[in-house]
Amino acid sequence: MASRASTLAILLTSAPLVPACGDDGSQTTADTTSTSDATTTDATSTTDTTSTTGPTTGTSEQTTTGDPPTTSLTTTEATTSTSTTDPETSTTTDGTTGDDLDCMTIEPGPFTPELIGEGYDGSEDLGFDGKGGLALKRGDTVVIVTAEMLETDLAGGFPQVYGTRFATTGELLVALPQSGDLQGITTDGMVGDLAGGLQSPNGLYVDPAGRVWLTEFGGSRVVRFDAQFNKSTVYEGPMASSANGVVLDEARNLLFFTNYGAGRVLKLEVDDLGEPVGEPSEVLTVPGARLDGLALDQCGNIYAVDQGDSRLFRGLLDAEAQLVGQPELLAEFASNVANAQFGWGVGWDPESLYLSGNPGDLYRLPVGIAGAPIGLP
Repeated sequence: MASRASTLAILLTSAPLVPACGDDGSQTTADTTSTSDATTTDATSTTDTTSTTGPTTGTSEQTTTGDPPTTSLTTTEATTSTSTTDPETSTTTDGTTGDDLDCMTIEPGPFTPELIGEGYDGSEDLGFDGKGGLALKRGDTVVIVTAEMLETDLAGGFPQVYGTRFATTGELLVALPQSGDLQGITTDGMVGDLAGGLQSPNGLYVDPAGRVWLTEFGGSRVVRFDAQFNKSTVYEGPMASSANGVVLDEARNLLFFTNYGAGRVLKLEVDDLGEPVGEPSEVLTVPGARLDGLALDQCGNIYAVDQGDSRLFRGLLDAEAQLVGQPELLAEFASNVANAQFGWGVGWDPESLYLSGNPGDLYRLPVGIAGAPIGLP
């Protein structure tokens, strides 16, 4: 895996954070099945953020993973005080990860979501094929949607579906939490079993090398599949309790995943073969949040969806994936969202995040930066 040639540290004073209105943290596997209703819910009933109060965001001390960067940071380390001010963009030392990519200045939020589609009930996740199609779910049917919102049915008869991502082979992968199966749907709509015996399979991520990473929400486990869908356990234990979103940062050899119930994002160093090195450590925490899907931008910053309160947070990370400042609240949504993906393919804005959730609404959120490379057909 390639390493970033320069420091990714960015200092940004975060927008005020609103504590989540989730439950007491005793999330169980059974709780996740309550979002599988096939009818669109009232958009204003899924969250009420107007009644929340003052910011409290927690972070923890991090242990540096891997070799230290060859360049040093010139920014002053931000504190984790709960006092916040209006966000202002700051710059650091040389911060590019490509010839034309400027990581020195990141546009601060908040951003205004745009509702671009409705009726995709059951779309806990979404996946781009890189060719202009976006996989969503309408009722019990998986559909492929273009940027013009034209639909083609791919396959029907599906119960609740969580993870939804395209493999590099062209198959659409779907994680079925109730049956514990990972299935693949070919381009002509044929459905086949790829793996079984999983404990509430949830988050899916396909890396550019074609490896498939999956979280087992009910198994406190993160696993990896090779091209033949042989499974390897990457991490299993309490740090993966209610594991949900997952994404690999190839540039830093780090696997990120969320603890849904604890509102945490964790990182785990992996080698070039995807094998774990050491133990996970905390990246950030949003108290009271139910952190679901994850996405990574080109500068190595992490985006986490608070499914509990329909919000999106961003963590600005330095070269060792240490949190700089506090998690920034980027947007609040009128209806429930669970996962976010940067746009890929014809018609989809590469500098926008697209978010979906079980109620059936599809949002676009322009954030002014593109996503890190992912596996695409």
